Amino acid sequence: MTPRLRTPRPAARSYSRRDALRLGAVTTGAAALSAACGGGSDGSGKEIGIAIGNGISYAAFNVIQAKGWLEQELKGRTISWRVISGGGTTRDALLSGKLQIGSSGLGPLLIGWDAGVPWKIVSSLNDMPLWLVAKDPRFRSLRDFRQGDQIAAVQPGSIQSVMLQKAAQQQLGDPHALDKNIATMAHPEALQALLGGQIAGAYTSPPFQFQAVEQGARKLVDSYGLFGQHGFNVMAATDEYAEKNPDVLAAVHKTIARANDFIIKQPAEAAKILSAAEKGRISAAQYEKYLTHQGIQFTTTPHGLLKIAAFMKEIEVIKKVPGDWRDLAFDTVKKENGS
Repeated sequence: MTPRLRTPRPAARSYSRRDALRLGAVTTGAAALSAACGGGSDGSGKEIGIAIGNGISYAAFNVIQAKGWLEQELKGRTISWRVISGGGTTRDALLSGKLQIGSSGLGPLLIGWDAGVPWKIVSSLNDMPLWLVAKDPRFRSLRDFRQGDQIAAVQPGSIQSVMLQKAAQQQLGDPHALDKNIATMAHPEALQALLGGQIAGAYTSPPFQFQAVEQGARKLVDSYGLFGQHGFNVMAATDEYAEKNPDVLAAVHKTIARANDFIIKQPAEAAKILSAAEKGRISAAQYEKYLTHQGIQFTTTPHGLLKIAAFMKEIEVIKKVPGDWRDLAFDTVKKENGS
């Protein structure tokens, strides 16, 4: 189904740490949160609500669902899957108990951690380059964007907006030069809006950025050129939930690692699963091309977290930087990486 286009919502102003939490998905309101997460857990502990986002960064979960691996690991539990957009929405859902485990970009994760949100990483998912793309020929660099030229990102404070700030610092000498250009949009809608000429640029993720280029857009910024190879999103849970349900965290981490291994060793089979989940709207051959794109690595280690955190502190989006990425991770992740 083609996503219904919505009028992009630009950020009202530049933002810093003082604004970071307010400019997260809290601004979408309680109604949007309830719509995304449904009724949440039934309170028995037997239902596990898991939120993922859009794109092939969540390919591991397509495999996990198709194979039934999580149900095998957690017999007697019911897994409820949600697709939501934005780490801020995940944060609010976890804190309210509407979800138990959910995805967050590194930007929202660090903003929440810095502000005292009691959550940590259950597992990273992969490393992927994030591109800013534009289709209108007049956009060749960030210098071509003017007031009113909207750039789609999941939300201010998202990992994509952090990448845009880093690029603005390099190209324009001001990391906040394009903060007011950010238009809050989910990735599928951003792709359609870009191709339809509604917005000037889109900072999304694979495969949406690849699809945009395939349909005439050009790459203006590559996040690997900003920070080197890095992860960009993780699965997170609250400290309270982790303390009460270590078996769930262990099972989620184990199955992600298993699915990542499957994708690496059998990309053609993984691509068939993704294509089937999309009811064939994207072919298995195309998905295999996306999954094996240069620079994509399926890993449970959150690479680049400290570099990204250091930049966010430099531009005053957060006040502190973790001494080690393991400070933000649960034991399941630490043990896998020899800690």
